[in-house]
Amino acid sequence: MSQEEDYSGNLGKICPSCMIANADNTKNCMMCDKDLLETVLFLEDEFFDIEITSKELIEYRKNYYRTRRTGKVKHFKLDKMKNINFGTPIKRFSFEYDGKKEVYPLRDENFILLKELIKG
Repeated sequence: MSQEEDYSGNLGKICPSCMIANADNTKNCMMCDKDLLETVLFLEDEFFDIEITSKELIEYRKNYYRTRRTGKVKHFKLDKMKNINFGTPIKRFSFEYDGKKEVYPLRDENFILLKELIKG
């Protein structure tokens, strides 16, 4: 741990990579050392977790029972995502990437947060 890191405080910042709770003011994960400042938004959902950085969307797939991650991780460069759509009344986020359509059904609160971030 560097002298600048302060791991005290509220453990509200979840590391998208290893899922360990970190103090809100932490710059790097105390377990895996991931740079937590590069994460713009992190959403935990039913079948996957989504991390948004300034350059990409990262999907961490969960198992059928939604109890743990499968290890399958998909990376999508934000500048290559086309035809971004936020569907209603079913809360889902979809886009085209390399000619393939990707669809993510989302919890209401995650749908709103992602839509606010992407649509501005």
